[in-house]
Amino acid sequence: MPKFIFYFLLTALSFSGKAANSLLTDSLKLWSHSATTAFNFSQVSFSNWSAGGQSSISATGLLKCAVAYKDSTKIWDNSLDIAFGIIRQGELGKLAKSDDRIELNSSYGWSAFNKWYYNMSINLKSQAAKGYKSPIDSTLISDFLAPAYASVSIGLNYKSDNGTLNLQVLPLSGKITYVNNQDLADIGAFGVEAAEYNETGVLIKSGEQVRSEFGGTLKLHYKNTLWKNVSIDTKATLFSNYNDQVSSIDVDWQLLLLMKVNKYLSANIFTHLIYDEDIDIALDLNNDGVFESSGPRVQFKELFGLGLSYSF
Repeated sequence: MPKFIFYFLLTALSFSGKAANSLLTDSLKLWSHSATTAFNFSQVSFSNWSAGGQSSISATGLLKCAVAYKDSTKIWDNSLDIAFGIIRQGELGKLAKSDDRIELNSSYGWSAFNKWYYNMSINLKSQAAKGYKSPIDSTLISDFLAPAYASVSIGLNYKSDNGTLNLQVLPLSGKITYVNNQDLADIGAFGVEAAEYNETGVLIKSGEQVRSEFGGTLKLHYKNTLWKNVSIDTKATLFSNYNDQVSSIDVDWQLLLLMKVNKYLSANIFTHLIYDEDIDIALDLNNDGVFESSGPRVQFKELFGLGLSYSF
């Protein structure tokens, strides 16, 4: 009898092990992942060059990761984007940032109707290093987690069958702006409340480091292969603060074109457009080099790189 029980348990464990392995295999099929890395480097050098010019050196790195889960009723998308670049002009020039981005997204949804899902999403955006007006200007304009943006949103999510198009309509969105530098907070950078001083210049109240907003968000993410070895990855976020003028819409639009030369060589173009009513930028109204006022303006950045790339 003990031998019978032993063999019975051994057989049962064998079958349960196979069943667990089959269940794990089926579960893993519901997950998908992707990653892209790119590194670009450029250098220009002059020596006794009669036409003139400045030597320069620059390097940029990019990492994009995505992990997704999808079954018959639920979807869960996660992504992480990290980019950093430096540039130096002139032999004695100081290093300056050309790119600095950290962005984390997580979105969970469950089936609503057709290709729409009830959705809750989280977004975190910040940067890693200090930023200055220019390499020769020591005026600090940004820092690590200054700014940092965090948002939690609830609404609906449309996702195409092939996963190229993702549209989120999120009427309930909480957005927090955090400035992890008291000097920047004191001057009211990135929309936080500035410090208060009396008539003699004595500090009465330090600047707030946190600013909270409640509004609605619209997100669009499109990722596809346009032609052989040419892919596009673009995402746009629109946010309207219900406590402010609803027509005042914050815009954040990123576009990445990746062109593969071969398995390891690639060229890429990245553009980033931002408009935020709460971010004041110095205005030179007559282009005389003197800033007469400040106010919100369209911010635009473009990067072109040719270098190493690998996707998996």
